[in-house]
Amino acid sequence: MQKSDYCFVVGATYGYIPELTALLNSLSFVGNKQDVYVLGIELPEDYINQFSKLDYNVIHHNVTEQEWQEGHGRSEIVCRKRYWYAHEFGKDYKAVCVLDADLIFVRNPIHFFEIAAKTGLVVGVSKEQNKVYDDLHHQFNNEWVIPKGYYNRNDICNCPMFVDANVWGQALTKQWEWFITGFPDTNMKCPDMCANNIALIKYGGADKTIVLPGIQFLGTNEQMLKPYIRAIDDRGLIKAECGIQIICYHGQYYKKKWRECQLENRHHCACGYLKADKHPEVIANLDGQASGVMNLLHSYFKKMLDYKIFIEKKNYNHPELPYEE
Repeated sequence: MQKSDYCFVVGATYGYIPELTALLNSLSFVGNKQDVYVLGIELPEDYINQFSKLDYNVIHHNVTEQEWQEGHGRSEIVCRKRYWYAHEFGKDYKAVCVLDADLIFVRNPIHFFEIAAKTGLVVGVSKEQNKVYDDLHHQFNNEWVIPKGYYNRNDICNCPMFVDANVWGQALTKQWEWFITGFPDTNMKCPDMCANNIALIKYGGADKTIVLPGIQFLGTNEQMLKPYIRAIDDRGLIKAECGIQIICYHGQYYKKKWRECQLENRHHCACGYLKADKHPEVIANLDGQASGVMNLLHSYFKKMLDYKIFIEKKNYNHPELPYEE
């Protein structure tokens, strides 16, 4: 089968099947035609066979038990080695995008691929707090890769990240090499998000990175539940109340406890930052707004969950426990 111009790379374990399903379905829903590489860990064969229902080519790469054992566990493959794979698979494409399994697309991100391919720049998503690299976790083999105390003004989240793998191949692969060879004491391993940013900085990313708004691609830290920037319905799509188009958003929307925790966190933020709890009508209004947003995001997630690939509704992380919608 002929390759597309661009490709996505995402990793998922069995426990992430609901989130991966919504992700893959949402990409089909928004009209994606780019190849998607799925780094699958213990994904059932009958589930993998459903990939052919989608409107684009899905290439399943089975990560064996031997590979994830040698890589210090399933999560390290999904979080860290996906960048190594992004280079391995992405070098045959004009650009590659690294994804988390728990993203849901609202709009087709094709233009961000084009920016990365035509400019050679890293296209990433902003964090809320930029990092200062100044502790032992930011060293590799007990050496500073970039100067101690470096403040990263272009600090980006792990994903989505659009890059030309042939331009940024060293950064994509070096962080995995650092992790495998540089941490005899795994308690001192560099956090995966820091490792990604440090590698990009080392290979020239400090002044070659486009930082996109976090709310446009992730909505972490309850951003989409907050007044003035909350997510709202945009005639069947979703945008931020301040006008920013939402390309995709991130979260464990399959899990009732996660959704409830997000609402609780936003409630505490309103009390802490705005002192809204001192005004019953105000806090009730803010909580009502947040609940409405959560219903919107959860409804869209459920629509994507049942679009083309279908799964049994159950507790995938703890099969012995019931599923709470």
